[in-house]
Amino acid sequence: MLDVAPDPLISVVIEGYNDSIDLGSALETVGCLEKQRYPLERIEVILVGSKKQAEYWGKRLVGNRLGGKRGFLRIEAVGADGAHYYQLKNLGVQHSTGEIVAFIDSDALPNADWLRRIATGITSGAAVVAGITLFRWENGSRRFAGFLTAAASISWGFIVGDPPRGFLSHNAAFRRVDFERIRYREDLGRTCAGSFLHESLIQQELPIRFQPEQRVYHAFNFRWWITRLHVRFGHEVHLLRRLNPQARHRWVRRLGPLEPLASMAWHMALDLPQWFRFSKALGWSVPARIAYVPVVLPLSLAARGAEAVGMYATLFSPRRMRLFALSN
Repeated sequence: MLDVAPDPLISVVIEGYNDSIDLGSALETVGCLEKQRYPLERIEVILVGSKKQAEYWGKRLVGNRLGGKRGFLRIEAVGADGAHYYQLKNLGVQHSTGEIVAFIDSDALPNADWLRRIATGITSGAAVVAGITLFRWENGSRRFAGFLTAAASISWGFIVGDPPRGFLSHNAAFRRVDFERIRYREDLGRTCAGSFLHESLIQQELPIRFQPEQRVYHAFNFRWWITRLHVRFGHEVHLLRRLNPQARHRWVRRLGPLEPLASMAWHMALDLPQWFRFSKALGWSVPARIAYVPVVLPLSLAARGAEAVGMYATLFSPRRMRLFALSN
C-alpha cells in the first residue's frame, strides 16, 4: 500500500483593515473559504484587525461555533489597535502554524479552487505563488464582466509573466520558512512593502510562480477605483523611485514637475500590451481581446490620470498624501 502525503496545512490570514473602512467584509471572505475544494480540516483561518473587530468576529465565528464546527481546523480572531495593513499581515503569520501562509483581504473573495491551486504550486517547488485578481461589483455581481476585466488588467495586470513581475498582497501564498525570514516591512505604513518583499525574494533567488487559475474577486466601484486606489498607486510609485535604489526608471524623478506626466504617458503606453497578456492568461480569444481595446484605452487614461494626481499631490503635500495613503 502506497503512502500518500497528507494535504499541507494552510494558514489563511485575513486582514480587517479594508473591512474597517467599509471596503468589504471579512465574514464574507470566510464564507467563501468554507466552499473551497480543499479539505477544510487542513485550513486554519486567522483574522486580524482592531480589538473591536476581533471581539465581533469572535462572537460570530468562534464562541459557540469553534473552528472545527465550521469545518476548519481552527479560527482565531486577533485584535491589535493601531496596526496598519502590513502590520496586520505580519501579526497574522505570528499567530498561525501552517506550512503554507496564504494572504487574502477582507474585500476579496477567492474562487473555489484557490487553496487547491496554492497547495499544488507550493508543494511542487515554488516558494511563492501569485494569482490573478479580477473585479466584482460591491454587491457581488459580475455584470459587465468585460468592463471589470479591462479595469482589473490596468490595476493588477502587471504581475502576469513567468516568473511573475510581482505579486498582489491580497492573492499570494508563501512557504512559511521563507516568509518568516523576510516579512513585510512595517516602517512604510500602507505603501511599498509588497514591492520590497518581492525584490527580497528575487535577490534570494527564491522561485516565484504565476498561477492564472489562482483567482480572487476584489470589490469594485468606479469612484473608489479612480479617487482612492489609483491616486494611492501614484503616491506609491513616487515613493518607490526615491526609496528603492533598484527601482526601474529612477531617472524620471529628475524631471521635476514633469515627472507625473511622463509616468502617466509611459504607463498608458504599457497598458495595451498588459491588457493582451492579462486577457490571454484568462483564456480570452484573440478577437475578444481586440474587441475590448476601445474599453481599455479610456480606462487607462482615467486610471493613469488619477495616478498623476497622486504624484503631484505627493510632490506638493507629502504629509497630507501619507495620511491619505494610510486611510485607503
